[in-house]
Order: sequence, then C-alpha cells, then structure tokens
Amino acid sequence: MTTSFEPPRLETAFLLLADISGYSVFLGLVTAEHPEMIGTEGEIPPAYPILSSLLDAVVERIAPTFVVSEIEGDAVFGYAPDARLAGMGAPILDVVLSAYGGFRARVDEARSVHTHDCEACRVFPTLELKFLLHHGPLVIQQIAGRERLLSPAVNLTHRLLKNSITDRTGLRGYLFVTSTAAERLALSPEFGLAHEERYDDVEPVKGIVVGLDAAAAAT
Repeated sequence: MTTSFEPPRLETAFLLLADISGYSVFLGLVTAEHPEMIGTEGEIPPAYPILSSLLDAVVERIAPTFVVSEIEGDAVFGYAPDARLAGMGAPILDVVLSAYGGFRARVDEARSVHTHDCEACRVFPTLELKFLLHHGPLVIQQIAGRERLLSPAVNLTHRLLKNSITDRTGLRGYLFVTSTAAERLALSPEFGLAHEERYDDVEPVKGIVVGLDAAAAAT
C-alpha cells in the first residue's frame, strides 16, 4: 500500500491568531469549584462546551476570509493568501469585529444560561478575545494528513501572545496588526494606537493596536 505525498508549498500570507484571554484561570477555578464533576464517571463541566461555543463563534466569522489551520486549546489560528487581502484594511477590521461581537454574544448567552454562583462563574464574564495579525512567507506542509504552517512568521505570530499591550494600554480585547501586515493592508497610522514589542533575539515588532470594545461601539 502506498500513500500519496503532497510536497510542501510556499505562500506569502496574512496570519491571524485569535486567543481567549483568561480561560486557563477560568478552567482552573472550575476544577477547584467542581471536583465532583471531574472524573471518568462524572459529568463534563459546562466550561468545556462553553469553550467550544466561544471558539465556534470565532471560526464561523473569520472563515472563509481566513483558512482555519489549527484550533490550539483556547485559540484559533488561520491564514489568508496575500493576493486575497492586500489593500483591504477596512474589510479585515469588519471580519475581526464580527468575530469579536460573536464571542461577546456567546459570553452573554452563557451567563444567562449558567447561573451557578461560584468563583468560576463570577470570573467567566471577564474572559476576553485578542487578535494578532501578521504577514510574511510560510511553508504549508501536510503532516499526518493535516495542513501545517511553518516559518519564522508563524513563530513570531504566536510569540506575540506574550506582549505588553494590556499593561501599557489597559486594553484586554484588542487587535494588534504588525507594521508588516498594516503596510500590505494599506492601513494608516491613525487606524489605532502605535505600539512596539521587543524580544531578545528579533528586531522590535512595531504595529498598531485597536481596542475592540470601542471599535465595536463605533460601528
């Protein structure tokens, strides 16, 4: 029996990573508050289907603009070929705002359904959604029958999850567009707040931050 081999291909693309902030803390509190629900014969804590619902809301709204490559725990990672989105800054903001609005609606819906009064339930409304948008070359490779994205640009997009944006701006729900992506999208500096991240082994990563609460309210 032979298996077909699909060679890797090189693309230049926009990379979008959407991450739920605070979910690890929330799950930890669920485990602490509901130990009776954890086990091979116990109930599945509502936190898990809630997470699925929140991620579904994001996926439904970023696709088909972005190809969803991975669901990474509490994050969604996708890409879009350069030619599809170049110069389309405003439509991309609409996609992100739609995903953010869907996420907030699911949070509100879950709050109204799950009214148990515990520390985990009190923390749940503080969950937030942040987006990181970068641009660069990547290799698309089939591994174990699944499409994988590999490149320094992919690594940097994930590295940006650890950033100083909330500490420096107070924003928890936001979109950070690197300058590389902003230039290809033809976004002006007035699109958001100028921001820069520094890491020891790469050049400073400059870009623009948009607070999603304020942007959603303005639409």
